[in-house]
Amino acid sequence: MSRNTIRKLLEATAIAIIVLIAVNKSLAQNKVTVMVSATVVARISQSLVYQESRINVTEPDIDKGFVEIPSGTILQVETNDKKGYFLHFEGGNEFIKEVWVMEKRRTTVLSPKGGLIHQPYSGSKTEIKDLSFRFYLRDDTSPGTYPWPFKVTASLL
Repeated sequence: MSRNTIRKLLEATAIAIIVLIAVNKSLAQNKVTVMVSATVVARISQSLVYQESRINVTEPDIDKGFVEIPSGTILQVETNDKKGYFLHFEGGNEFIKEVWVMEKRRTTVLSPKGGLIHQPYSGSKTEIKDLSFRFYLRDDTSPGTYPWPFKVTASLL
């Protein structure tokens, strides 16, 4: 059973107990007052569906000044927080001077050290974030294979 199902069963059981106690007291006093409140705790979880492991920089990439990596990171994010969440990019590498992160029609520019990108609540519990990247290269970058420069995590506001 999932945690969500167990939580719902516990809430339903607590409500049933409260109602039974109130009904039992009302039989003795002929009146019933029941007040119920619930607080839904914001939560987020993520699964890494795909992550590019390295970047191959060629001489033509150096000539144009950047490397493009389509679908470099694919995350599955689940949240119930209507305020949305952040994608946190952490890391960096010495061959990058600027990073463009692209998802759908949105492009966000980050420093080579990373940064945060706010993700509004979509109304759906589960989202797939298919992130493409354009890494602008420093002038002294040499052709070669480099490790993937960023770790991406989802976190609540």
